[in-house]
Formats: sequence, C-alpha cells, structure tokens
Amino acid sequence: MKEKNQSLQSELAEIQILHENTLDHSSELENDLIDHNNKLESLQQKMKRYLSPQLYNLLLGTEDSENQTGYTRKKLTIFFSDIVGFSNITDSIESEVLSEVLNQYLNQMAIIATKWGGTIDKFIGDAVMVFFGDPEFIDDKTHAVKCVSMALEMLEALKKLRQSWKSIGFHHYLQIRIGINTGYCTVGNFGSTDRMDYTIVGGQVNIASRLESIAEPSSVFMSTATYDLVKEEFHCEYVDSVQVKGIHAPVDVFRCSGYLDVQNDTYFMPDKDGFTLEEIRYQLKNTGKTEKRKIARSLKKALLYLMEEAKKG
Repeated sequence: MKEKNQSLQSELAEIQILHENTLDHSSELENDLIDHNNKLESLQQKMKRYLSPQLYNLLLGTEDSENQTGYTRKKLTIFFSDIVGFSNITDSIESEVLSEVLNQYLNQMAIIATKWGGTIDKFIGDAVMVFFGDPEFIDDKTHAVKCVSMALEMLEALKKLRQSWKSIGFHHYLQIRIGINTGYCTVGNFGSTDRMDYTIVGGQVNIASRLESIAEPSSVFMSTATYDLVKEEFHCEYVDSVQVKGIHAPVDVFRCSGYLDVQNDTYFMPDKDGFTLEEIRYQLKNTGKTEKRKIARSLKKALLYLMEEAKKG
C-alpha cells in the first residue's frame, strides 16, 4: 500500500510538472501571438499610408488577391492637378520649408480625395493623379460629380493653406490647375512578377493630363464626356477645342466655376459690418477671361459700396 501511494505521488508530481510546463509554453505562445498581431497591425498601418482605402480594403478583404493581378477595361473619371510654376520657386526656398509646404499640400489633397471616394493613383512631385470608378464602381455620373466636387474643394482648401503658410515664412501665391476627363481606360496591376503597380493607362488618361496642362491657374478644365455627366450640377462654360496627341478628333474643353446652386461670380462678400474682399491674384499672362470678369465685378461692387458710404458722410 505504501509503495502504491508513493507511485501515485510520483505520478502526480510528474503531472504537476507537465501542467506547469504546458502553462509556460501556452504563455509563450500567447506572447508570441500578441507580438505577431502587433507586427501585423503595424504593417497594416504602414500600408494605409501608401495605398488608397479602396485598394487597401481590396488587398486585405476576403477576395483572393491572386485573382486581382490582371487588368480590365472600365469607364473611369480621371483627375490630374499640379501646382503652377512650382519648379520655378524651388531654388529660392529653403528645402526644409519647401518640404513642409509640399507635404502639407499633398496631405490635404489626399484627405479630400479620400473623402470623395477617389482612388489616389500616384503623387508625381507636386502633381496628383486620382481616378473614380475602380476598384469600387457606382455609376458614371456619380463618379464624375464626385470628382468635380473634389476638385472644387481642393481649390478652396488651397486658399486656407496659403494663409497658414505665411506663418512659416512662405509667401508665394501658389495656385493649382486641374484637368478632368471621363472615358474607358485599362485599369489593374502592371509591372513585374516581383513589383506590381495598381494604375490606369490609355488615351483617356492622356486627355485628362492634357487638359490639366492647358488649364488656367485656379481653374478646373474638363472634357465633353465629363461635362455631359455633370452639367446639371455645376456652372460650366465652353473654352475651346484642343488636339491631343494620339486622339484623332479635337477635344472640346469646358471650364467649371462652381455649383449651380451657389453664386460664385464675385470675390465681394457683403456682411452686416461692411464687406470682405477675398484675396485676388491677377497675372497679366495667366489670368483668363472668366477670371478677369470676376475680378472686375468684385472691384466694381466694392467701389460702388464705398461710394455710397462716402455720400452718407
């Protein structure tokens, strides 16, 4: 009986040791799992900085990413913008200030693009390329309206940025120009087996880029294809027809000046205490006819207001 008790105690001791070892091993596995999850979360946060939300969700979603390595033809709305004359001022500004200004600008543009559901294709220096319609497709009109709305908000955001940049000693009056086009593009992953780039290619992309290059400062130029989709929502006027390399027929160009339900024809803003005259920038060579008329109307309204006040004594 004594020997049997000793045998049982020995087995219990071994079981206790095994139990303690199992607990230690489980704790190690749990710690390794927590560490692994933290690394994955950190990696995902880094991926968010380099991918559009749509592409990020596609890659981390339930769909098989291996099936997403091809390309397809889709009707998209394409957006291009750049800062007018940015390269001309880079030599006259400290690199630290220039980097801060450019990063703030691009960050704000990215926030606005994400807000409106655009897929950020790439940043090329100070240039921005965005498209609507992939990987999430709604309908052609919605894509075009969202794109133009995004463009107008970007123009407004730049006004606020110009004011904030003065506090860091940056007083250059930066302006952007924007080109938008709607048409069929090839969209998907392009590149080598080791390095893929999710982007769009085709003649319609070239049209959007061309419209951006001929746009006036602080203006949005669009093609007929986009205009037909958004003309019920925005003030647009015909500008000209342009020839684009690789496109046989000339492209009709329209300028968008704002929403139809918003009066955006003046910089003169009256209020109960008087009026505010928004910052006006006139450039002899770059200011277009529409902008000149807007400036003239604004100054005329301000002058008439002051003359009426002068009469009152």
